[in-house]
Amino acid sequence: MAERKRYAQVGVGGRARFFYEAIAKDFKETSQLVAFCDINQTRMEYANKVLQEEFNVEPVPTYTPDLFDEMIKNEKPDYVLVTSIDRTHHKYIIRAMELGCDVISEKPMTVDAEKTQLILDAIKRTGRKLRVTFNYRYAPHNTKIRELIMNRAIGDVFSVHFEWLLNTQHGADYFRRWHRDKRNSGGLLVHKSTHHFDLVNFWLGTRPKTVFAMGDLRFYGRENAENRGVTKFYNRAYGSEYAKNDHFALHLDQNERLKAMYLDAEKDDGYFRDQSVFGDGINIEDTMGVMVKYQDKSILTYSLNAYMPWEGFRVAFNGSEGRIQVSVVEASYVNA
Repeated sequence: MAERKRYAQVGVGGRARFFYEAIAKDFKETSQLVAFCDINQTRMEYANKVLQEEFNVEPVPTYTPDLFDEMIKNEKPDYVLVTSIDRTHHKYIIRAMELGCDVISEKPMTVDAEKTQLILDAIKRTGRKLRVTFNYRYAPHNTKIRELIMNRAIGDVFSVHFEWLLNTQHGADYFRRWHRDKRNSGGLLVHKSTHHFDLVNFWLGTRPKTVFAMGDLRFYGRENAENRGVTKFYNRAYGSEYAKNDHFALHLDQNERLKAMYLDAEKDDGYFRDQSVFGDGINIEDTMGVMVKYQDKSILTYSLNAYMPWEGFRVAFNGSEGRIQVSVVEASYVNA
């Protein structure tokens, strides 16, 4: 059997489990997890506990970010998996490549143009490879859309109307977490819509030429709640009497996984996973619209709203020989 590829993972929050579970379960014959790196020791210990108890995998060494170079030297990974907070992606991507590793990064690759250029420069300088995990492309209904367009079912595509709806369970969750600060996530047009813009690139087989976007915070945040007559506020749900009657509140102590990953881990980094979606300090948009003209002259109109009664998307393609309409309702969730 060929030698297994070695993976070190940076960031062990909720999204990280998709990666380390896949290595421990589905790809264990070809892949091996060799280390975790995170600012929070409690969460790394939780991830190791999951590996050991659920997949019978021995715990891997843990490193804090200041020991990243030491981790690469000691554990010699072929790949670094970057699943940390979005604003830190570029640091780990670039340093991993400088130390001789290829990288697989959770989307988005990073949060702004400046950091994007630093990553592109590092790829050119080091010759290493970077892959960003746009998994939506591989959903069967999305692949079918690409197939229909590629086979010219409606001829040349002239315009696309695409609306994405996030509901008050999943959508609200972005306003409880670190994503609510645009410095961390780039806002939902970066953190979430990057999936959707990648889908349009994939479906049409082209790239954007001109982009115009606008957005605002209209539903979440304290000011909006006050304008609707709300008078009872809290900073976080845990320990709050007001939160007990708020269906937007997230109760960490009532979910075993959330408690282990966040409530029990607060002592390490002071991060509160259960902030009020109607609190102060939210500076990302919840209502967004975008217009795009592509290199093939097709036009996209796009919207994202994060407070809808259901979750999913509607997309219509208008072509020279017909129209494709798609409506998808997705299962809603709160990501650990």
